[in-house]
Amino acid sequence: MRQFIWAVVYASVLSLGVAGIATAQPQGNQQQKCINKINKGASKVQAAQGKANAGCIKDAVLKGTMAEPCIIDDPKDKVEGKQAKLNDDDMKNCTDTPDFGYTSGMFAGTTAYQAEVNLIHDIYGNPVDSGLYSCDTNPAECLCQRQVDGRIEKLFRAMSKIFLKCKKPALAIGHDPFPLGAASAGDLADCIDNGSVSLSVQSDPKGKLADGTQQLQDTAGQFCYSTANDEFGNGACTGFSGNPAGLAGCLRDQVECRFCQMYKAVDALGGNINCATWSGAAGCTP
Repeated sequence: MRQFIWAVVYASVLSLGVAGIATAQPQGNQQQKCINKINKGASKVQAAQGKANAGCIKDAVLKGTMAEPCIIDDPKDKVEGKQAKLNDDDMKNCTDTPDFGYTSGMFAGTTAYQAEVNLIHDIYGNPVDSGLYSCDTNPAECLCQRQVDGRIEKLFRAMSKIFLKCKKPALAIGHDPFPLGAASAGDLADCIDNGSVSLSVQSDPKGKLADGTQQLQDTAGQFCYSTANDEFGNGACTGFSGNPAGLAGCLRDQVECRFCQMYKAVDALGGNINCATWSGAAGCTP
């Protein structure tokens, strides 16, 4: 079941307070551990919600159940379990509160859940059911949506992995991209949008995002638009019927937007990054 709203409000206030703290020195070992633990836990919450979304959509298109209530409710409590683990990690590892790059485990877990819910609405519309095709009545459209959804989730996970692999050495002294250790939230934001930082998401150091985008395009070309229906006509990427490259680019932009907004909030990056500008996604807020 979903967490109480008061937890979101409380954590949001906490995050605003943390974001206002200025520092000019790297974080200590325990502070680094805290930041890394919270980020890793948030990525697990996001991934768990992505799997929950896929399960809800599968049941909706195959069995005729409603996807939207399922997505919101976390019926198997897998997401809430990851959130609880993240909160425990916060209590155990964040006794020495970091000066930047930290909000709270509770806030991070709620934010990661919401980022994935927002993404699925970007793709299919809100409520999700309004944009889904039944496998019984529209098998081609149904197959397209399920295949593309898997590629989208893979892209989100790849972005998180790149960010975490950049951020851990960034915080530590003596490693790239900050040999003296990251000393501000702005330094951490560079692990997302700074193309001159070789480990950043923008740099895509091993080409995982480029490969994922190509796979998304290939999947759309193979499985989508075999009928007159636009399988993504209710979401943010409508109007790309017969244009797999355009669809893939649009969907990647939406993933970038939600990924950026998630870590911007979780790490209290504030004005150090503009998610709308970086992602270029339609309707994305900074």
